[in-house]
Amino acid sequence: MSLFYLDENVSRDAEILLSRYGHDALHCVDAGNRGRPDPDHLQAAAKDGRILVTFNWRDFQLLHQFWTALNTWGNLAQPHAGILTSLGEIDDIRWANLVHAFVTQRPVLNNRMWEWRPQQERWFPFGW
Repeated sequence: MSLFYLDENVSRDAEILLSRYGHDALHCVDAGNRGRPDPDHLQAAAKDGRILVTFNWRDFQLLHQFWTALNTWGNLAQPHAGILTSLGEIDDIRWANLVHAFVTQRPVLNNRMWEWRPQQERWFPFGW
């Protein structure tokens, strides 16, 4: 079982399906973070040891780089449990299935960002 934090770009349907798979999925709205900026979402996920799931790949690529640099340069940011995103549109059911299958195979994602690339039909570590 994995702990997930879903931002506003991810639907409640994905949250429900991940929960049915036995994961602890928390939507940002339920966490009281509706409308909050992206750094707040990553901080909330990191604080609770949750993997952040988002479709907002552009913003989180930059945030992940900054966050990792702060952590590397003197533990100025709390480590995060991972970020999963997609570089293309995916329906909610398929997205939840991809996320579930990925964390089942690779349960430790600490301080890593992984991107689903629909054209290649596979996951890539960010920066690769």
